[in-house]
Amino acid sequence: MGAKLLRDKLLNYFKAGEDQIERIGTEIEHFIVEKDTLRTISYQTEGGIEEILKLLEKKGWQGEEEQGKLIALKSSQADITLEPGGQFEVGISPQDNIKELEDIYFDFLDDVIPILEAKNYYLITLGYQADSKISEIEWNSKERYKIMSNYLAKTGKYAHNMMKGTAALQVALDYKNEEDFIRKFRIANTLSPVLGSILDNSPFFEGKVYDKQALRTKIWSNTDNERTGIVQEAFDDDFGYEKYADYILSRKPILIKSNGQYIATFEKSNYDIFAERDLGKEELEHILTMVFPDVRAKQFIEIRMADSLPPKYSFAVIALWKGLFYNSLILEKIYQFIRQFSLEDVLKARKMIMTKGIEASLGEYKMVEIGELLINWAQEGLTNGEDRYLEPLIDIISNKKTLANKIKSQLNNGKKSSIRDCILNSMV
Repeated sequence: MGAKLLRDKLLNYFKAGEDQIERIGTEIEHFIVEKDTLRTISYQTEGGIEEILKLLEKKGWQGEEEQGKLIALKSSQADITLEPGGQFEVGISPQDNIKELEDIYFDFLDDVIPILEAKNYYLITLGYQADSKISEIEWNSKERYKIMSNYLAKTGKYAHNMMKGTAALQVALDYKNEEDFIRKFRIANTLSPVLGSILDNSPFFEGKVYDKQALRTKIWSNTDNERTGIVQEAFDDDFGYEKYADYILSRKPILIKSNGQYIATFEKSNYDIFAERDLGKEELEHILTMVFPDVRAKQFIEIRMADSLPPKYSFAVIALWKGLFYNSLILEKIYQFIRQFSLEDVLKARKMIMTKGIEASLGEYKMVEIGELLINWAQEGLTNGEDRYLEPLIDIISNKKTLANKIKSQLNNGKKSSIRDCILNSMV
């Protein structure tokens, strides 16, 4: 298949994703840990994640198996999937308003929390494992993770930390047309270090207190530079569907999925692979997920730089992006604001937040200054009382203190006590 035909397939796919309704979806990753030790629970151990999935099946979730192993669950509005170290992810399908997302999420908690309570486990939201070291965490049984782990072990010293140790909040937003796509994608990439610093919830690394800032940014910066970080093409004057398609096709996918099977592809790029075979929908959707930048595109824009956060903060982040992106006047205002920042400014800021955190700068602005602007604009953009969801972010900005720094300041009372806000229960 020629390069132009490959690009055209992706262009048509992105165009088919255009949507005037403007709904919002999310994925929230969690750790399941022992109450007494905060050590992570593995997939195969007795009473482990496989058993938890089976108990959720009995509550009406529909199971999905791979090679005889239960690896995922579905309901009418949400999916439960597992990350490489057993991180427990709930993905909620796009909804019209934040309350609908919130209700679906709390329904998930109401299903899973009693199961965990009976096993003396916690469900927690942190950006990195609370206590377990990477070497202590089993890989889950998904075939593709075995191939990925072998490949990424050669590309970055923290690749396995990324796979087994991290947890994130992701927000999915619609785009109306290519111009709308360009604006939203460029805005999100520009603001990546701002949100990465403000939403830091990673106080621990390999069982010890992490003495720097923005740990997940540090880990992603040492995973695989070809497929992580900022999509630099977003800052080009001619950025659009075609340029993003070329970004995808020029990357190495590590593996491809064909007829339900995973095949290792090693050093071949997507251009190389699909010059010799058809790019079907299954393969196309798979290669779009095999890049891991802070912001990526499918048939929606996925914003990925937030750590896993307690629920009220998760919905604050969702509200922030909805307020910024789903009001045309606010979108224009924020787009004009971010045009002053170059790619070099953003890359410099992304590096700076790893040491200075929320005290870092983007261009001439402190992160908290931009954060305050964003919240003010989001408040203008939200309707039907949804601006109330922003309160937790207002607290972070006004106190100039991230969740990670707050936890570190409370360690005198012990690690478990310091993360109490990140321990979920059905009454959250």
